[in-house]
Amino acid sequence: MEGKRNFHCCIWRKGHESEMVTEERVCLTPVREERLTLQRIEEYLEYLSEKGRSSSSLESYRRILTGLYDYLSEEKLIGGGTGPQWKAYMERQGFSAATVDNRMSAWNSFMQYLGHREWQMGDFHRDKGNIQPELSRTEYLRLLSAAKHLGKEKAYLLIKTLGGAGMRIQELPQLTVEAVRKGTVELEYHNFRQKRRLCLPEGLREELLDYTEREGLRTGPVFQSPDGTLMARSSINYYINSVCREARVAEEKANPRCLWKMYQSTCTGIRANISVLVEQAYQRMTQEEQLSVGWKA
Repeated sequence: MEGKRNFHCCIWRKGHESEMVTEERVCLTPVREERLTLQRIEEYLEYLSEKGRSSSSLESYRRILTGLYDYLSEEKLIGGGTGPQWKAYMERQGFSAATVDNRMSAWNSFMQYLGHREWQMGDFHRDKGNIQPELSRTEYLRLLSAAKHLGKEKAYLLIKTLGGAGMRIQELPQLTVEAVRKGTVELEYHNFRQKRRLCLPEGLREELLDYTEREGLRTGPVFQSPDGTLMARSSINYYINSVCREARVAEEKANPRCLWKMYQSTCTGIRANISVLVEQAYQRMTQEEQLSVGWKA
């Protein structure tokens, strides 16, 4: 993409050595930066709508690009370095690989619309063949023990809430003092289109109540920054990672995503065991019935 750049140069007019004049010339040079506006985003969304994109797809693009707009500095300038910088920022904040890839894909589409293919990210996709690290239940318990030994209560509660109760990191703001008192959390996600109810384990509930009372929290989210705002993803990751060495757990395993996967794996194992017990109980029942009403009984 080339753009016009005006510049002035000084030349001496022939035959008039003592007279200098200014001439304006136009030079075609690559555009290095462009100002992003909310109106530009809306124009792009209108363009996508005309192309037949669904309302849910448009809503996703609006959320992603508005997030990009909020990420930018006050000048709201985008350029060739914006994509890599935004990607690195999201990774530091603890966003999942799938989320980062999804947002980079939206960035590329938007850059194509703006006529800046040279600003697209060509290597943002993670290696899908890589095996994601898995946190074992034993390692999870070591993280809790290490946090307790180090006296890091907030790290302990975060680990236990994410891995023990099965909350996702994006759901943490919905864990309020009021919900802890009730013992259940009414969770809404995917832009409030889906809901689920989470019952807090009684031991965790009591620990959270003690924590909120000592912290003087009467209402609102349980996990807050010192200034009273919601904890950033980077802060949550920092707290969890701070006990890795003591727990002898690799840093790449100590994050909300691995805690969630560990919780899911644990529940899957329990359900499998229950299925086996149900099958065994049913077999015993049919054997007893056979003894009383079997054809040869």
